[in-house]
Amino acid sequence: MWAIVDGVKEKVGNFRVEPPGLFRGPREHPKMGKLKRRIRPSDITINIGKGVPVPECPIPGEKWKEVRHDNTVTWLAFWNDPINQREFKYVFLAASSSLKGQSDKEKYEKARMLKDHIHKIRTAYTKNFTSKDASKRQIAVATYLIDKLALRAGNEKVQCLGMLVLVIFTSIAPQKCGS
Repeated sequence: MWAIVDGVKEKVGNFRVEPPGLFRGPREHPKMGKLKRRIRPSDITINIGKGVPVPECPIPGEKWKEVRHDNTVTWLAFWNDPINQREFKYVFLAASSSLKGQSDKEKYEKARMLKDHIHKIRTAYTKNFTSKDASKRQIAVATYLIDKLALRAGNEKVQCLGMLVLVIFTSIAPQKCGS
């Protein structure tokens, strides 16, 4: 499957919707055996350029959930995960696309520029460890962990701070509760 991005034909990555069936999940997943319902076009939000004709829905009589024109995101389509309604499944361009390559190049260039400022960044987050503002302290801890453990900071789909709070809470909270 292909998408036209800025007039260039680009390969689309994971464009298939999972078929309905029983959720298998990893190991002893609590939702193992739950029925995955069929994803319909009415579940899918697509992201296309302004002025571009809306792609015809492949199933007669159905229509897309929503059509967006957001050039600030990298996804082409998304839908709610049928097992965990709080999560989304996304369609992106393939890793071999020029846009992905350009994005990666920009990230690496930004990282190269950061090395000239790393001392200032480390000084700032170390100072914020003792801030009276809880959000500054959280950001300082997240920045420290990203720096020292070389963690990925995330993107619009997976955000580091939310993941860190979840990981820290689930690993520390049981100890505080005595379990």
